[in-house]
Amino acid sequence: MPFWKKLELLPGDQFVRIAIAEASREVDLAINQTIAKLFSVGGNRTQQHQGDLFRIVRFPTGPARELARAAEVYERALVNIRKHVNTGRNLSTNTTDFNYNDLLSPDYLDLLAQLSGCMAHRVTPNCTDLCFHAKFRTLDGSCNNYKNPAWGSSLTGFRRLLPPIYENGFNMPVGWNKTRLYHGFSKPSPRLVSTSLISTEVITPDDRITHMVMQWGQFLDHDLDHAIPSVSSESWDGVDCKKTCEYAAPCYPIEIPEGDPRVHNRRCIDFVRSSAVCGSGMTSIFFGTVQPREQINQLTAYIDGSQVYGYSESFARDLRNLTTDEGLLREGPHFPNQKSLLPFAAPTDGMDCRRNLEESTVNCFTSGDIRVNEQLGLLSMHIVWFREHNRIAQEFKRINPQWDGDKIYFESRKVVGAMMQHITYQQWLPEIIGEQGMALLGEYQGYDSSVNPSISNEFATAALRFGHSLINPILHRLNESFEPIEQGNIALHKAFFAPWRIVYEGGVDPLLRGLFTVPAKLKKPNQNLNTDLTEKLFETAHAVALDLAAINIQRSRDHALPGYNDYRKFCNLKVAERFDDLKQEISSEATRNKLQELYGHPDNIDLWVGGILEDQLPGAKVGSLFMCILVEQFRKLRDGDRFWYENDQFKPDQLAQIKKTTLGRVLCDNGDNITRVTENVFVLPGKQGGYKFCDDIPQMDFEHWIDCSDCSRHHKRYHALPRQRRSIRAKRDIESKLAKQPEPENHLEEDSFIDDDMNEERIEGLEALIDTFQKSMKQMRRKIRRLEQQCSAAVAAGNGSSNPAKGKPHGHCVDNKGIKRLNNEIWMRDDCTKCECEHHQISCETEKCAELICENGLVLMKEDGKCCPTCSVDDSGIAVTAKDSP
Repeated sequence: MPFWKKLELLPGDQFVRIAIAEASREVDLAINQTIAKLFSVGGNRTQQHQGDLFRIVRFPTGPARELARAAEVYERALVNIRKHVNTGRNLSTNTTDFNYNDLLSPDYLDLLAQLSGCMAHRVTPNCTDLCFHAKFRTLDGSCNNYKNPAWGSSLTGFRRLLPPIYENGFNMPVGWNKTRLYHGFSKPSPRLVSTSLISTEVITPDDRITHMVMQWGQFLDHDLDHAIPSVSSESWDGVDCKKTCEYAAPCYPIEIPEGDPRVHNRRCIDFVRSSAVCGSGMTSIFFGTVQPREQINQLTAYIDGSQVYGYSESFARDLRNLTTDEGLLREGPHFPNQKSLLPFAAPTDGMDCRRNLEESTVNCFTSGDIRVNEQLGLLSMHIVWFREHNRIAQEFKRINPQWDGDKIYFESRKVVGAMMQHITYQQWLPEIIGEQGMALLGEYQGYDSSVNPSISNEFATAALRFGHSLINPILHRLNESFEPIEQGNIALHKAFFAPWRIVYEGGVDPLLRGLFTVPAKLKKPNQNLNTDLTEKLFETAHAVALDLAAINIQRSRDHALPGYNDYRKFCNLKVAERFDDLKQEISSEATRNKLQELYGHPDNIDLWVGGILEDQLPGAKVGSLFMCILVEQFRKLRDGDRFWYENDQFKPDQLAQIKKTTLGRVLCDNGDNITRVTENVFVLPGKQGGYKFCDDIPQMDFEHWIDCSDCSRHHKRYHALPRQRRSIRAKRDIESKLAKQPEPENHLEEDSFIDDDMNEERIEGLEALIDTFQKSMKQMRRKIRRLEQQCSAAVAAGNGSSNPAKGKPHGHCVDNKGIKRLNNEIWMRDDCTKCECEHHQISCETEKCAELICENGLVLMKEDGKCCPTCSVDDSGIAVTAKDSP
């Protein structure tokens, strides 16, 4: 190749630096104006409205904002290059099929990427610290999978079940071209679909589940996914998305149809697109290919408590109490008759819930997820789990005082994550997908490093949003007698961004009692989302109140999710050619007719719309399609998580304690003064025999977390014995000093005492090790007995005989005296032996007493109710011989 050919520049190369400078100015101007509107307080702007707060909680911070900005700068720079080239007439371009590789050489594409900052966000995580990564999760979710360290980590793209559908193939959402027809029909306005099919003023209470099912679902969702919105809510031409009805990136407003029942003076509801991953959409070309636009998940995919701890190291550090070495999270203010609350949001967070200073001066709280203040039920859950972390940390500090703050923090975080996993899969999920779904999910078979646990776009944008159909328009607040508090219940639309109501209206307890006592809303064919969500969402802050159903539909189009029929094929359901082909899943003929009127063709139905309209399966709260997507994701979250709580993360006795976890027990431990709960807070009290006192709810025993590598010095169980032995040696020393003839120095004797001390510690360590082995053997024997019972039951069932387990209902036991013991009951068989009934099995532990030598007239004495004798003055004349003590 001639030398001059190497120096030849492609038409767009000369414009790279100019374009990147222009793009940076344009994007930064839009971002800065957005920030100024959202976060500034001054002039006539003395308070923030709910809508502003809603936008703030979705506004990316820190690394997330930089990631989104880089992609937007890159996209805008490419547009500017095209503009300059066309203006200069250096190249004839096709306005509908444009390839930037024709304009820019590979070197300049790379330069453009580096100038925009886009390349910096594709760095591989460093997983070389195996001492840490083998035992604890990272805060950003990276290094969970050693082969694919970015899987499930924060600030990565969503996974997809099916390829995206963009109008231009890679970044333009469906409906952007308003004249385009699909199967001969236009896509209906999401607002029209909402008002025609989804919204309801009539509420029917569910006959089984409580409102807590909804609340745990939202709390869980905020642990798993948060799509980053555009860092600017203004178009590149400087138009505020709240003030335009034109499609101009990132603005993608929802059109108001004619004859709307509520909105008469506006043409649209404002809506901003989600940000794209660097290297997808327009920014994909510098990687040598065209990659469809992909959205960013700001959170870790794993069930790891990121809504409590944050999704990055810097964020997590801000939430910790680093003034002590106790592994605690920062506490906020204390108010009368309440335990500690979350800390207030810092001024730099831009969050200020003081919308009306005459109403309240209480600011927003801060936690691991910025949406913490969104509504009062969600805020209550955040407060409960923040308290639970600190409670566990204090327990660990008590039993292992040698642990430093980092050790306590990460061990506590590990336990909290395990508790959340257990509650989700053993108590919450069965109520959502029923027996059929749990059978599809299957039993846990161990960690599989080939499984990618990242959150699918379909799960986050459609399937998990089934929970919106369970939301009541009222949050009930109940006192200790389960009657409404003095301030009464509260309408949902008044519970948004109102943390002051927790501070001044009874704390978290009334809200929690309402959640586990009152039924959830029942989803019926003509009762899907209540009107507080579709007609009153942030009504005080917008020219037009938002509509959650319409937002869900528009978001699925923004994220380019294929239609409902495509996912029916994916889930092995019948592909509908006519609307009557849907009657097995959507039994209501009126609903099918309305779908046909709106969409014209079954292939045009939006995924969320079809899924939410399906009939609930028996024992479940979702239909066939959403069950398919939910099971797929929850299986990957379990099987693809190296730190899954059943994957040898805990010793057998520790795992047994974690499996005692119930959300009711967590509420007992961390409510302000909750004394009664239900055994399963997701099921109505009347379906399970009413309420129980907290003292009757099983709780974890953290003694099983004693760090026995140093327990002879620190743990209380080993304090008494060394003290007694030291007192005996002290007496011997006194006697030697009182001897008539002083003995010469004998270093050998001193050394022998040192050896005795060391031997005692070794013996005590061995005893602790043997005790641990014995406990493990007991656990194994229990499992073997359970397996034998299951096998016997299976054989009996196969032979047509009755189930032998029916003779022992509810896991009860019969002790050696023939006394019936309840499941989880603990009793003393004698002064030294404690027994527990657990699922038909009785396990007992016998306390061992030290062999004491009593001198100077003291005798061994045993007090009633105590196991071990002590050396005491004999007042009664009754002494205990060595054989009397265990």
